[in-house]
Amino acid sequence: MIIYVDDMIVTGNDSIEKEALQTYLSREFEMKDLGPLKYFLGIEVLRCRHGILLSQLKYTIDLLNEVGMLAYKTSDTPAAENVKLSAHSN
Repeated sequence: MIIYVDDMIVTGNDSIEKEALQTYLSREFEMKDLGPLKYFLGIEVLRCRHGILLSQLKYTIDLLNEVGMLAYKTSDTPAAENVKLSAHSN
């Protein structure tokens, strides 16, 4: 479970326990289930057949727009492209 101010993510691999936790929390606090996670703390969550993709594109565009830098040109970064993070070394 992740909680930030008034936003909460409940996740796990045991759907019965997850439902029990959500039922308990809804008795203690006013809350509503917004369905599958799509956006949290500026991070967009996209599901695909290969896993989950986390992106801050929308947050970045909104921030650049807010400071009037949306039309600026991009610059290369020294970070490697298309790096896949995994719990396994291969």
